Amino acid sequence: MFDLHGNDRLTEWKKFRDSLENSLDPLEQTARYWAKAPFVNHFLNPEDPKSWPDPWHLVLDNKFDNLAICLGMLYTLKLTDRFIDTKCEIHMSMSSNAHHRDYFLIVDKQNILNLEYSRVVDISHLNSIQTRELWSVTGSL
Repeated sequence: MFDLHGNDRLTEWKKFRDSLENSLDPLEQTARYWAKAPFVNHFLNPEDPKSWPDPWHLVLDNKFDNLAICLGMLYTLKLTDRFIDTKCEIHMSMSSNAHHRDYFLIVDKQNILNLEYSRVVDISHLNSIQTRELWSVTGSL
């Protein structure tokens, strides 16, 4: 999807979301899918979720920092019937030297996407990590 242009990118993203409805491993597929996003330096403001792009502009702009990738994962899941009522939370953790922020998506207080590259890990991985919730959504966007 990420190498396509404009509406073709949106169409391909819709096909991917549709494929999640019957997938045996939808979270893993989503993690692998978004691992292919073209990464750019920080540009979304983590302190201002109201300034974050809506799902379609996020995909159309095709610029993804670590926070935008988490947002893309959240939008991907929440725009399916299967995950519409699932609670999704975007969290941030700070490195010990306070120079690096990590962003990840917690799905249904059980699974984490984007904590490890292209993988889904269990919530227990956060036992030793201090995090702060930036945004959460339950129900439709």
